[in-house]
Amino acid sequence: MSTENEMMALQTSGGDRPSHVTEIKPRDHPIVIIGAGDYGRSFAGRLVRTGFRVVMGSRDPERRRPIVPEGVVVTSNSDAISRGQIVILAVPRDAFSELAELRGELTGKIVVDVSNKEKLDTAKSNAEYLSEEILDKSSVVKGFNVVSAWSLESGLVGGSKEVPICSDDKEAKSEVIQLAKDMGFVPMDYGCLRAARDVEAIPLRLLPGWRFANKVMFILMAAMSLYVLFQGPLYKYVTFGITKDVQHFPGKGMNRVLAWLALTLLALVYFPGIIAAFRQLARGTKYQRFPDWLDTWLKSRKQLGLLALLIATLHAIFSACLMSPEYYYHMYELGPVIEGRQFYGLMFWRGELLVLTGGLALALMSVLGVTSIPSVQNAMTWREFVFVQSKLGFLCLFVGTVHCIVYGSTGFNKSYLYIWYTPPPVLLAMLLPCLIILLKVLLLSPCLYPRLMRIRKGWESKPKAIPV
Repeated sequence: MSTENEMMALQTSGGDRPSHVTEIKPRDHPIVIIGAGDYGRSFAGRLVRTGFRVVMGSRDPERRRPIVPEGVVVTSNSDAISRGQIVILAVPRDAFSELAELRGELTGKIVVDVSNKEKLDTAKSNAEYLSEEILDKSSVVKGFNVVSAWSLESGLVGGSKEVPICSDDKEAKSEVIQLAKDMGFVPMDYGCLRAARDVEAIPLRLLPGWRFANKVMFILMAAMSLYVLFQGPLYKYVTFGITKDVQHFPGKGMNRVLAWLALTLLALVYFPGIIAAFRQLARGTKYQRFPDWLDTWLKSRKQLGLLALLIATLHAIFSACLMSPEYYYHMYELGPVIEGRQFYGLMFWRGELLVLTGGLALALMSVLGVTSIPSVQNAMTWREFVFVQSKLGFLCLFVGTVHCIVYGSTGFNKSYLYIWYTPPPVLLAMLLPCLIILLKVLLLSPCLYPRLMRIRKGWESKPKAIPV
């Protein structure tokens, strides 16, 4: 309010502007873009749509003029640079050497480098090279390199609006930050130009937050596939020479793997939280850092949950395709034998309970997946989010475990399923979820839950000694 009053006083009295009030400079000059490629044209189009005047420089203006967006002036590089103060350099690093001829024209200009490297390395960034080796008398700013040409063309729909910006020149960086805001982006100040090494690495990283989850999923899938293959088709082939189960492994066998994998991934979402809770109880504080492996695991819970939803969906599709008495005969009533062929009736109650629990578990997992979407998550209160991800999440794990128990309930006591002294896969699939559920019940017991809540509110069983 005080700033507004001071500004109004200036307008009425004509006094000098207070030193702490930032002077707002009008944009009298157009934005200059050097480079008429796909990215340069997309950037120019976005600027025009947001109300800016744009001049594009090219080595061959006549050839480029028909393909640039309407409202963009196309001229030579030297002429374009002379018309503006902010120059968007939309050319790859390979073309930086040609800028030496324009060094004089670019002196004192704000040059925004939007280029990216072709591979991750520890060498200097493109922006640093440009600032130190070629345009040492210009204010080089790194920015907009994380924005694709498609995102610019589509009006920023479907892409992230966050734009990291860094430079050694604070005033130049402020100008570019304001430009990004005017274009509809959310600029992020990354500091000095050395940070361009991290900024240029952002587009080159392939799903960095998914590496742990993907690695866990593929390792588990490989191990489970080998175990299911060993337990069924391989055993029958080695012992009896039967190849029928080998032929059905891509469908029925992989469906068992998918069911086991989906339940295990879901269990792994909640297991690190259980470990962290018992660790806090044992140490009597929440202020001790978790080990790196546990910290990585905790940060990957969202990805593990989404992968569990993906695998569970595939399991549901496989089950719908294979659901017949020929595959799951123990779920159907026996009918008459006609001409040597066994016919079946309706499902037992066990089969219908299997379908019910499976469908309910998939529905709950879908709710968990939807609420992990940032736009949905931002529309929820913290209490609502915790209720869905924690309470409904454990309910989903419980229903999924019941689904597994119902499926295997007809075979736990059958000795022929324990092949070569190994338990059936369905029994192994139940162990981890059942363990997590039991540990969760233990944490909710009156002897542990109040202490855990006090610790998470900041209470410590062994307060630090105060130095004398």
